[in-house]
Amino acid sequence: MFGFRASRILRSQRGSMTAPRLKPNVQYPPPPPKKMEGGGEDFRPPWVYVGTRLISLAVIPAIAVYSIFFYDFGEREHVFQPVRRWAADGVNSFFTLSPAEERLLKQERQASSTKESTPAA
Repeated sequence: MFGFRASRILRSQRGSMTAPRLKPNVQYPPPPPKKMEGGGEDFRPPWVYVGTRLISLAVIPAIAVYSIFFYDFGEREHVFQPVRRWAADGVNSFFTLSPAEERLLKQERQASSTKESTPAA
């Protein structure tokens, strides 16, 4: 109907299985690396590498802290909101008095006000 025969298809498949394999385009052993043009020496002093590593060790965490705690992502809820709430609670608890401290402060105020109201003899 279509003008092809199954035997031709089978023969072409069999022929492709016996075809010789192509060799990969790889040299054995690999060629040595090419030499740099010029002197080949790095003109930068060693302290440049140490300095850049120290700067990157300081800058990367600083950017992470800034983006987590201070960057404005808008009014919507975002992934850093729980961490920001936790940090805000810690700061607020640091700057507020506990109930025991408030009672102690009231007692000290009452004691100081009674000393000021009583005349010295």
